[in-house]
Amino acid sequence: MSNKEAVIIDLLLDGRGVADQEGKKVFIPFTITGERVSYEPCKKNKKFDEARLLEVIEPAAERVAPKCAYFTVCGGCTSQHIHPQAQLQFKQQAVLDTLQRIGRVAVADVAPPLSDKVWGYRRRARLAVKYVAKKGRVLVGFREKNAPYVADMLTCEVLHPVIADAIQPLSDLISSLSIKDKVPQIECSVAENATSMVFRVLQAPSPADLEVLQQFAHDRAIRVYLQTKGLDTVAPLNGQSFSEPLYFTIPNSTLRIEFSPVDFIQVHHEINQRMIEQAIDWLALQPDDCVLDLFCGLGNFTLPIARKVARVLGIEGDQSLVARAQHNAAINHLDQLEFRTVDLFKLEHTASPEQDWLQQHWDAVVIDPPRAGAHEVIEKLIAIEPDKILYVSCHPATLARDADILVNQLGYQCTRVGVMDMFPQTGHVETMALFTKPS
Repeated sequence: MSNKEAVIIDLLLDGRGVADQEGKKVFIPFTITGERVSYEPCKKNKKFDEARLLEVIEPAAERVAPKCAYFTVCGGCTSQHIHPQAQLQFKQQAVLDTLQRIGRVAVADVAPPLSDKVWGYRRRARLAVKYVAKKGRVLVGFREKNAPYVADMLTCEVLHPVIADAIQPLSDLISSLSIKDKVPQIECSVAENATSMVFRVLQAPSPADLEVLQQFAHDRAIRVYLQTKGLDTVAPLNGQSFSEPLYFTIPNSTLRIEFSPVDFIQVHHEINQRMIEQAIDWLALQPDDCVLDLFCGLGNFTLPIARKVARVLGIEGDQSLVARAQHNAAINHLDQLEFRTVDLFKLEHTASPEQDWLQQHWDAVVIDPPRAGAHEVIEKLIAIEPDKILYVSCHPATLARDADILVNQLGYQCTRVGVMDMFPQTGHVETMALFTKPS
C-alpha cells in the first residue's frame, strides 16, 4: 500500500485521530485534530481503515513530546503526545457531545474540570507478567497496544513511583523463581501506610522461592501476598501478620478508609479527594437530609456524606466490600449510616422486604456504577423521586444512556456536568453529573 497524506478532522478517546480519505474514515494513532500527517494504510475494514503514522508534517499547537519511552508500544497510555490541559478539554467536549448525541440531553452548566498531578499518580494497578524464553527473562508491565503481549518496559511514568521503581526488580525477582512461568499477574496497591503486591501463582512456590519473595518484601518494605485461585485465597506471604490494615484518609472529613489488597479504590488519590468534596458541594446537603448511595463500594462517598446528614444508606453488590464498609463506619464512629448487600443489576420487579429502600423517601441519591452504567436501577428511581441525583460515571456512553432516561422519561434536568482527570494520559474519563427535579 502506498503512503498517503491527510488532515486529522477528529480525535477518538482512545488516542487515534480520524482522517477522511475519499469519503471513508481512516484511524491514525498518535495524532491530533488539525494536524497534517503522512500515513501508511495497514488494515482495511468495511466501514473504516486503520493506518500507521509515518510523519507529522504540520503539528498541532497541543502536541508535546511523550514522556515515556514506551508510549508507542505500551497500551497503558493513549494521549501522552497531547498537552495535559488539551487532553482534559477534549475529554470534556467528548462527554458533552455524547450526552447530546446519545442521551439527547442539554447541560445547563459545565463545571471547570478537576485536575491534579498527571505523572506518578496511579496508586493501583494490575501488572501483567510473562516469562519469554526467547528473551531469557520475565516481562512485567502493561500489555502492548492492540496486542496480547506484555510490553518490554523497565519503568512507567504514570504509576506511583513505589510501583514504577519496582518493575525491573520484579522482573529480576520472578526470573529467579522456579515458577517463573507460573506467575501471570501482580496486583499492586499503594496505601498511605504501606504498599501491597498480590502475586497470582498457578503453582505453589518452592521453599527457596518463598525465601526470595520474603527477602524482596523486606528489602522494599512491601507487603507481599499470594493468590492461588480466587480472591478468597489471597493470603500474606508465609502467614505474616501486619500491625494495621491498608488505608487512605479523607483529610477534610478526618475519615480513615481501610481496604484489602484486592479491593477497588480510585486510582488517583488527589482527584478522589477533590471528587468527594465536589460531590458534597453540588448536593448542598442539609443536616436533616436522607441520602441513598448506590454502588457504594467501601463507602468512598457514603462515609463523608454521613458526616453531613441525618441518614445514609449504602447499597453494594459485593458482600466483602459491604463488610469492610461497615467496619469503616464503625472505626469512624458513624452511627447514622447503614450498608446492605444488593445486586443492583438484578432488582426484583415487584416490592420485596430486601428492596424496601425503593419505597422510602430520599432527598438525594448518589450513583457511582461500573462501566456498564446503572440502567436497571435508574428505571426504579421513579418510585423514589429524589430531589437530586448525583451520577459519577467512568463511561460517557452509559452515562448518556442513563441520562436519557432521567431527563426524557423521568423529567429531571441535567443542571451541571464536570469531568475529572482520574486517568491522565489515557482515554478514560470520569464524569460527575447532577440531575435535579424541577420545582
